[in-house]
Amino acid sequence: MGSVLPYLPVYFAEQGLSDVQVGYVLSLGGFAVLLTPVLTGLLADLRVENRTLLAGVFIATSGTLAWLLACHDFWWIMVIHGLFWLAFVPATSLQDGLAFTEQSRRREAGLAAVPYHRVRVYGTVGFIAPSIVLYVLMSEYVGLSIGVSLACGAVVGLLAVGNARLLPRTRGAMGSSSISDEVAVLSPPQKDGRGTPTMQALRRMMQPDIALFCVAMWLVHVSAGAYYSFYPIYLTREIGVGNQWLGPISTVGVLLEVGYILAFAWLLKRFGLKWLMTIGVAAVALRMAMLAWMPTLAVAVGTQAVHGLMVLVVHVAPPVYLNHRAKPAYRNSIQALFLMLVYGTGRITGSLLGGLIAEASETKTLAVFGWAAVAAGVSAVLFAVAFKDRGCGEMDV
Repeated sequence: MGSVLPYLPVYFAEQGLSDVQVGYVLSLGGFAVLLTPVLTGLLADLRVENRTLLAGVFIATSGTLAWLLACHDFWWIMVIHGLFWLAFVPATSLQDGLAFTEQSRRREAGLAAVPYHRVRVYGTVGFIAPSIVLYVLMSEYVGLSIGVSLACGAVVGLLAVGNARLLPRTRGAMGSSSISDEVAVLSPPQKDGRGTPTMQALRRMMQPDIALFCVAMWLVHVSAGAYYSFYPIYLTREIGVGNQWLGPISTVGVLLEVGYILAFAWLLKRFGLKWLMTIGVAAVALRMAMLAWMPTLAVAVGTQAVHGLMVLVVHVAPPVYLNHRAKPAYRNSIQALFLMLVYGTGRITGSLLGGLIAEASETKTLAVFGWAAVAAGVSAVLFAVAFKDRGCGEMDV
């Protein structure tokens, strides 16, 4: 993610795509979320090892990124970029499901479980590393084009394939798993006989409090979809920074993100889920408003100070909340359904509307961030007024 996401929008723009075309291409990430995560989540809940699925995910990810480098026509870019996201999007829910399964198994065995956010923070560290390498490779001293970011992503994907072999098993005996032999005898979750894991998860998500949470999060993902699609273009077009600075500027926020994530358990206990989400989403709205109305380098970099809070409410709190409300029989499926119904459709909407607004408005990306602020603001109101915490401040993290 750190190798590719900060650079893709600018890469596509440099291939000659218009703002609308960039929006179309980037929206494919949301469409992909509607497909593969639910399938892989179902397979993981039924019989297939998470680590086996993850190895396949990263093999396909590396291959499609390498292929994308050879594409220069709009339609070929659309197709291969779509295949890349079809391959890549299940990684998040599969890894979340694996983490929560390990937590449950350890607790059942009377062992200490590593809190989710202390695992998730390594993703933040991983996001930072490529930006340092790519800054050097794209600097005037080396002079490689922005396409090197895709090559970097392909290489890292192959490293992830090797790492998949070291991940814990989720079925039967642990064998050569990296976790202690003390939990080797634990068996996988049992099905409860009330339909497929996917349908059980869907019924759970339709409960009023979870449904409201999902609606509010959909609005946040609309806002985030616009941000991730057009912030790199905003930096290069509106602020005038060079391509090599895209990664380091993102890294400013990601470095601070480490502190937010490590403080997640404390923040949850201090504010409760309701007010943590309200404060976090309100900060997202304020950030988007500042980007829209004060387009300066100081604001563009300074608002990275709340990026970690945005990551906390968008990527850390939802999986923990969903796991808290799920049963073991559909632990993977509920994460995958959330990716499909909330993350996926929200990102599609954010990318597509962002491209249309940027193309139609005289203020381009400034207008995009203006309406993104409105979407996040409505979500913050929903969390503050209507969402019921139901003791989630005490949930296992």
